[in-house]
Amino acid sequence: MSYTTYLFDFDYTLADSSRGIVTCFRNVLNQHGYTDVTDEDIKRTIGKTLEESFSILTGVTDEDQLAGFKSEYRKEADTHMTINTVLFLETKSVLLALKDAGAFIGIISTKYRYRIKEMLDQHFPGSFFNIIIGGEDVQTAKPSPEGLLLAIKQLHVTKAETLYIGDSTVDAATAKAAGVDFAGVTHGVTSAEELGKYPHWKIMNSLEELLETDEQPTHPVVNPPSVPVIVSRRTPCRKKMINIWQILILAVLLWLSFEEGEDSNVFLWAFILVLLYILTKRRILPNRILNSPWWLPCKIRLRALHIKMVQGKKTPPMSEESNICLNCETAYTGSYCNRCGQSRNTPRYRFSNAFRNILGGFTNIDNGFGRTLLDLLYRPGYMIRDFIAGKRILYFRPFQTLFVLAALYIMAVQLVDPEALKEKKEKSQEVQRQEILAAREQLQKRIEGTEDSHTKDVLNQAIKGLNKKLENLGTEDSTEIRKKNLIVTRELLQKQIKKAKEPAQKEVLTQTIKDLNLDLEKLETKSSFKKDNITIKINGDEDDELIDELLKDGSSAFDKLEKVIHNTPFLEKVWNLLKSWGHGNKAFRIIATLPLFALATLMAFRRKKNKLRYNLTEHVFIQAYIACQILLLSIIVLPFNGSAQVGDLYELPILFIFALFCLDYKQLYGYTWWRSFWTTVLMFFYSLILLIIFAIIVVALIVAAVYIIKVLPIN
Repeated sequence: MSYTTYLFDFDYTLADSSRGIVTCFRNVLNQHGYTDVTDEDIKRTIGKTLEESFSILTGVTDEDQLAGFKSEYRKEADTHMTINTVLFLETKSVLLALKDAGAFIGIISTKYRYRIKEMLDQHFPGSFFNIIIGGEDVQTAKPSPEGLLLAIKQLHVTKAETLYIGDSTVDAATAKAAGVDFAGVTHGVTSAEELGKYPHWKIMNSLEELLETDEQPTHPVVNPPSVPVIVSRRTPCRKKMINIWQILILAVLLWLSFEEGEDSNVFLWAFILVLLYILTKRRILPNRILNSPWWLPCKIRLRALHIKMVQGKKTPPMSEESNICLNCETAYTGSYCNRCGQSRNTPRYRFSNAFRNILGGFTNIDNGFGRTLLDLLYRPGYMIRDFIAGKRILYFRPFQTLFVLAALYIMAVQLVDPEALKEKKEKSQEVQRQEILAAREQLQKRIEGTEDSHTKDVLNQAIKGLNKKLENLGTEDSTEIRKKNLIVTRELLQKQIKKAKEPAQKEVLTQTIKDLNLDLEKLETKSSFKKDNITIKINGDEDDELIDELLKDGSSAFDKLEKVIHNTPFLEKVWNLLKSWGHGNKAFRIIATLPLFALATLMAFRRKKNKLRYNLTEHVFIQAYIACQILLLSIIVLPFNGSAQVGDLYELPILFIFALFCLDYKQLYGYTWWRSFWTTVLMFFYSLILLIIFAIIVVALIVAAVYIIKVLPIN
């Protein structure tokens, strides 16, 4: 006899959801005052229905009250269940091996089917499982055989070729009632001795023992003893081919790898990694490579790392020892005094804790700062999700972390590239003239020293360009000198008007001043025209008058604004302070961009399918942590670059920043790499649109301010 159908329980068989289950039960029980229930008591009820579990834990038998507990539990599970559920290390490899052998794979559980699919869709394609039966699909829950018999009927298989795998005595009783073979696995809280009391084929420590075909049964079974040889009733699963989008991405990466040159191999490595990922996910690589003895241990270690990344640092169990508080001398049990709040871990001062105390006094940095930096490097999305969900004791606050990292960045720049912090001032015209003359002399010497006609032509063209720059500088100088002379002449004429006694003489002087004012306006219009590099083609007298009026109004308004700032000492000091403070202050510029990215992320992740939906304020905190992550990596790579880009928002390349956003969103929302990639693209697209809208609003406000200032009388 051989097994062709493998039906699994879910909790404690394929996945460890104990953390989510305990959290949901704990929240519901605490709301109703049941605080004496231990985590072990809750874990012992896993596998039973919610009504049975709450009845066992609380002693309540009223159906309406149990239904209320169940409703509250479902609300808690929507928040905490999926993110706190992880597959066991061997689950994925065992299921893939069974599927490749052509076996039917199914799940029979008391958990809701949609919640099981929500978890499994992160690891398996949608059609991987042949059947999933949840608590809502049956009238009576396990140990009733209704779910098992329904699966056998819908799969059109016999009981003799079906094996049911579970972790509890409830699962063993279900298999016995259905008349199918049972295999127990000791992932949960049920021991092998307890499972051995029921008919079974094998009691396993790991699901990998399902793949062993040389072990004989050692316990009584429902059906005659047999060795579970997997015989394919169907042809092996057809391997999925690469779709058009994956081909397009590979083609783009390959083209970019040829275009980037010999100095960098970023796109080449990206092409290789993406190709390997696609071949693995689409199961195109040969099985002997995927199941090779060197690759399986690597997969197990990677899976263990992934579980550690998801779970993070676990909260230590509460101490049951009796302590006496050193501060208020109160006797208490636990880790903290229930009267004054002092920790029971209050050692004598030594160098290590004294240094930490001194550092905390200067920087206000506590123990959570190091944990926050470490988690930002390898599990940023999971850490942000934990912080938003309420686990905030372990981590440093996002904006405080941002300011501390910005200060550390400035210190690192002072050590690596101190010249980058100096504000660059515009060169005077005299300095520019001297530089142009020196460059022209060098080019002339090169012309004299070369005999190649082509080189001489190129150098002569460069000299002509330098001569044009000199002419422009001379024109600007002459314009400024002429403006100053006109202003001095106008002031002298105004003094003569006051002294003149004859009306005819006053009229002549007044007309002369008007002519001088017209000349000054033309010079100012001409200079502003050159500064803005504007070229306007004038057609007709009406256009000429309109453009002159526009330039005149704009220049006069900006002149008035400049006069307001420079004539008011306070405004001038504030303006200079903002300019000097903004130079090199990354924290200020990063904070200015947070609302933009937060709103774009809210728009990109607004789909109802997302179980984790955050509001705008939470998105601002999320973006603050992502900014901390990028700034931390900027500090790390700064010594290797040798120079600092203080004027830029970040030190990292834009493609690397995009990859960090993909990683953060993948961990934060539990997305696949593919979905995270396209959602990140959508987020940056929304950011660009919002930036354009913001620029339009700013321009409109500036135009309105110019119009208002134009009509204000400025002395």
